[in-house]
Amino acid sequence: MCAPKFQRSVVYRDLLQAMFAAATAAARGLGSCLARSAAAPLLRPPLLAQPRRDMSIHLKTRLNVIDNTGAKEVECIDFYARKPARLGDAIRVVVKSAKHDGRVSKKDIVGAVVVRQKAKMQRPDGSVIFFQENACVLMKRDLSGPIGTRVTGPVARELRQGRFMKVVLMASRVV
Repeated sequence: MCAPKFQRSVVYRDLLQAMFAAATAAARGLGSCLARSAAAPLLRPPLLAQPRRDMSIHLKTRLNVIDNTGAKEVECIDFYARKPARLGDAIRVVVKSAKHDGRVSKKDIVGAVVVRQKAKMQRPDGSVIFFQENACVLMKRDLSGPIGTRVTGPVARELRQGRFMKVVLMASRVV
């Protein structure tokens, strides 16, 4: 029977730390006197066994708006499906900055769909996709359709799998 996952990771971490200390000592010419050396406290192994943080869309994440509703920047305040949100997921947002003559104004709460994200996402075919910014398209509160009539720039192909085909049709390019 195997050891529990937590115990295995601790043993693995300790093993890697010992290997790092031995390699560092050998590189500095310290040999077996590593424990008695004055440089021993200065030798620190790299951070090991750290939990990997998911870099998707979390609460309070700010996103750029890429449609013609007048909003410039929004902040995520809730999730419709899973948290954290990924490409093609619907989220609830509050408008943080907007043009004065737009369809939405500052402090409005609307729905949105994530169309670009900085985090790398691996597709089932093995390809990896990521963008330079986190971006969304504003939707009506019941997610029945987009508020704007134009989408600027490329959007992810994952919107086809959801119920956001209208956004895909408005986009200039789908990647």
